[in-house]
Amino acid sequence: MNDVAAPVELRLLTHRPQEMVAWWAALLGGGPQSLNSRMTAITGLSLRVVIERSQIALDYHPEASGVTAINLTLGGTREVHRALNRLARLGFTPGRATRNPDAIALWLRDPNGTDVALCLPAPHAGPATGADVLPEELDVKAVLAKTGTFDQ
Repeated sequence: MNDVAAPVELRLLTHRPQEMVAWWAALLGGGPQSLNSRMTAITGLSLRVVIERSQIALDYHPEASGVTAINLTLGGTREVHRALNRLARLGFTPGRATRNPDAIALWLRDPNGTDVALCLPAPHAGPATGADVLPEELDVKAVLAKTGTFDQ
C-alpha cells in the first residue's frame, strides 16, 4: 500500500491556456505536463491543477465557470514567499490582504479573473466570535513587509 497521498486536483477551463499554465506553474512551483492537445497539468506538493483549453470559456464573470475564489494553504510562510516571488516575475502581486480568526490571506487574481487567496497562519489566532464573521481588511504592503514575503 502506498502511504503518499495523491494531490487534490482542480480543473480549470480557460481560453487563455498559455497564461494560465504560466501563472499556475509559478504559483505551485511545478513544471507543466501536457496531457493531450487541450489539457496541461501542473503539480505542486498538495495540489494538481489541470488547465483545459475551452473555446467557450470566454471573459464571463467567474461565477459562469463555477469558480469564484480559491483558498490555498501552501505549507507555510517560506512556500508563500517563494510562490509570490515567482508570480512577481510574471507581473502579479497581491491586490488585497484579509485576516480571519485563523489565517491571513494574500489575494491575487489568475488570468481568468478568479480570486486566489494564499493563506498564512494568523498570529495570535483565537476562537471565532460573532464579530469575526467578516474578514478584516489589512494593508497589503504592511503584511508583505511584516512577513518578509518579497525579496528585496
